[in-house]
Amino acid sequence: MHKATLIEGLLELTITPDGPILIKAGESGGADPTLPDMEFVRTRRGGVSQVYLPGPSLKGVVRAQCERICRSLDSEEQQRRRQQHRQERFGSDEPLIPLADNPLGDQTNYKGLSDMEYSSGRAIEAMKLEGDGRTAAVYRRSSFVSQIFGHTSLAGRVRFADAYSDDLRPELIEERNGVAIDRIYGSVAVGPFNYETVIGGNFKTKVNFKNLTLAQLGLLGLALRDLAEGRVALGFGKSRGLGRVKVSFDRLRLFYPTCELAGGELRLIGGRPVAPASKLAGLGALATGAGYAGYNLPPADADTSELPEGLAYAADEFMGVELRAEGDGQVRAIWKACMPAWRRELGL
Repeated sequence: MHKATLIEGLLELTITPDGPILIKAGESGGADPTLPDMEFVRTRRGGVSQVYLPGPSLKGVVRAQCERICRSLDSEEQQRRRQQHRQERFGSDEPLIPLADNPLGDQTNYKGLSDMEYSSGRAIEAMKLEGDGRTAAVYRRSSFVSQIFGHTSLAGRVRFADAYSDDLRPELIEERNGVAIDRIYGSVAVGPFNYETVIGGNFKTKVNFKNLTLAQLGLLGLALRDLAEGRVALGFGKSRGLGRVKVSFDRLRLFYPTCELAGGELRLIGGRPVAPASKLAGLGALATGAGYAGYNLPPADADTSELPEGLAYAADEFMGVELRAEGDGQVRAIWKACMPAWRRELGL
């Protein structure tokens, strides 16, 4: 399935420090005594050295928040329900799978593991899956979060670009001093040391994703919302008050390359109807053929939702159909439209 693109998206957002933030380049300023002990990570852009927010750092924070949300809402009862559903369709060998993994779990006996021990990558390696259905089984037996972000046996379907600022002035980069306290004696264990922080600027980045269900898109939106509202921090020194940011969602483009608009419907090109043109469609509504049965995607009618007011599909300039949301309000409306599918995933 993932060798084909049925739905893809591009989210553009702006991250603004809400106080000091630091994503470290290293522990030491090296031989130059004028450099701080902890420098902000830098790259060369346009021939000039500048600070930036690395894409992997952003992805790690968002993935961790997705896992935190899933662990907060998941339960053994829901895991048993999902396991029973898979066993009815695919056989009794289907394991108990949580919404989020424990990456350090012991996978020597994946069939008897509790939800707190399951790690998708390690478990699937232990299963030694073979045959034509291997790809579908790898996806089906991965946790919900791993289906989005990937693991050692499954490529992720969300990519975060580095975030750069074009308005970062020198006065928005400052040095601070600190010490590390010995937890036993209460005295200074390390320090004093100084570290570099960024206190302003607008860092613009992009998030690409493809082949997501509405529930997966909804979970991604929840994690990004928490980052925007200050519930999640970036980088070093979170317990010291560093890392708080504001996020504005600039625009979101959803693209359906295999679809066309015909008779008030979103349809596969030369094929069946997907959904009314008033509905937002996820992967489950698109991938309904026999070749997709092993992925255990949500039913087509369950992976659609009402389009937010003011949004409508449009034919792409070359081929396919697109949906554009402009500005923070419209992008958040897309996230809200995905919430019914996310609630169904939780059994609510």
